[in-house]
Amino acid sequence: MKYGRIPHLNKDISKIVCGTDWLMGCTPSESFAALDAFVEAGGNCFDTAHCYGPNSNILGAWLKLRHNASKLVFLNKGNHPYGSPRFSAEFTRIDILENHDRLGIDHTDLYVFHRDNPSVPIEEVVDWMNDLIKVGYITAYGGSNWSIERLAAGNAYAAKTGKQGFSVNNPNLTLAENVKPLWDGCLTIDEAGRKWHEESQLALFSWSSAARGYFAEINDEHMLASYDSEVSRQRRERAKELGAKYGLSATQIALAWVLNQPFPTFALCGLRKKSDVEENCKVTEFTLTREEVLYLEKG
Repeated sequence: MKYGRIPHLNKDISKIVCGTDWLMGCTPSESFAALDAFVEAGGNCFDTAHCYGPNSNILGAWLKLRHNASKLVFLNKGNHPYGSPRFSAEFTRIDILENHDRLGIDHTDLYVFHRDNPSVPIEEVVDWMNDLIKVGYITAYGGSNWSIERLAAGNAYAAKTGKQGFSVNNPNLTLAENVKPLWDGCLTIDEAGRKWHEESQLALFSWSSAARGYFAEINDEHMLASYDSEVSRQRRERAKELGAKYGLSATQIALAWVLNQPFPTFALCGLRKKSDVEENCKVTEFTLTREEVLYLEKG
């Protein structure tokens, strides 16, 4: 397993991040086996969210039985709208504390806004996050499904006022072409956004890094509606071609494309089985050349 760092958090973070929104779909024994395998492979970062509900309780039960939580890294998301705006300092505080209660922890390493509300001035957001840092609820923060313009404005204000800015961006980044958002309000970063990350070197935590099974040719109508296109099919064929060359699957090559961008990247993956852990974690040791990264995307 390879690791990276983000600003303001003095911890190594595994380049593969274990998503947890799948836990309710497995038996406890299956879930615990996959979580154990992830840690044994060197994984230490878990993606959780207020809207994942009972999934966080399962992760909390595993933590209580298995691990010292202080040695792990938690990316805890909150402020999901649930049908109406929930974007304020008070809702942020509520979601942080409820996340803590479900997981059985007393601190969040990295709090990530699940959604943005552009009508709220970014200066207010930075101010209330710095207040939460001061009281010890969180160490660092970021945005999921945020525009790069809002992130840039937030960090410009933080730099100007001597406050702590955003440490990460958490959009969808995948080799497949996104032709339709997976859910309302979610964002797949485009080429201009990746160029901004290359210039700013802000860390990117990608959700659905392997396009929810597209490169494994899973037949899922919702996934196909979001990712299937002639561009995506050509990229999948090139991923198969490179995979045959290196003894890897097309999914592993697609994941390697995410992890070999010219800026810091981390990949959120749904690791439902021990075999998923082995397949995904192996990719962190594999390097694509810059030419191969461009070939996979553009041919």
